[in-house]
Amino acid sequence: MTELVGFQAQLTILNNAYAAQLPDKIKQIEQAWSHLPLGEWHEEGFQALYRMVHSLTGSGKIFGFSVLSQVARNLEEYLNHFVQIKTPPDAEQRNQIQALLNELRLAQAKC
Repeated sequence: MTELVGFQAQLTILNNAYAAQLPDKIKQIEQAWSHLPLGEWHEEGFQALYRMVHSLTGSGKIFGFSVLSQVARNLEEYLNHFVQIKTPPDAEQRNQIQALLNELRLAQAKC
């Protein structure tokens, strides 16, 4: 029984550490998005953005932040379209990405 309590305490510590890092993770995602050029395809930048969001999708679920994970998954799926076609988003699509980023920020604030 003592081992279980110790294990649960370690999980709580890891969960709290993850939650404490979330604002920085979201900020990095937002910065990656803001540095992408308008109207140009930037492979490396878009791939980096996609990977960060993909990572947040998985890690959010692992650490029990299911709402955050689902919002990140929605953004990930939207970004995946552009990764596949290697074309920059137009103005309307950029607005949609920004809206999804705003949802991500709100979900992170509830963690």
